[in-house]
Amino acid sequence: MDIDGFEALHHPDVVYNVSGNTIISGRYESFAALKQVLPAVFEALDFEQFRFAVKWRVMNEGPDGATAIMEANGVARNGQRYDQRYAHIFSFREGKISSVHEFFDTQLAHDALGFSGKPQFASDGPFEF
Repeated sequence: MDIDGFEALHHPDVVYNVSGNTIISGRYESFAALKQVLPAVFEALDFEQFRFAVKWRVMNEGPDGATAIMEANGVARNGQRYDQRYAHIFSFREGKISSVHEFFDTQLAHDALGFSGKPQFASDGPFEF
């Protein structure tokens, strides 16, 4: 969970679009904005029983972007299984990630990560493409 190393992969003007109707869904126009959301996800997961990217595949790639699918599995802190599949569409600029469109099972995230009843994070707007 090297957030600093993860941030270093991103262009300073990165934009994240997170799909769905969860408390973390929306558009985030900087990595700093996204970093406010990450703890809500990480705090809900039991990292002794959960792993991101247990299986992944780059579906297509080019100099300006890539599309990838990733699977994660394990247990959330509330004891529920969180076997999640993510699809990511990446755009690159100056050798760094400049935009991400993320798709996942939002109902599973809502239930297993305990998002119910929690306030929506302040995003920079709705998901856009």
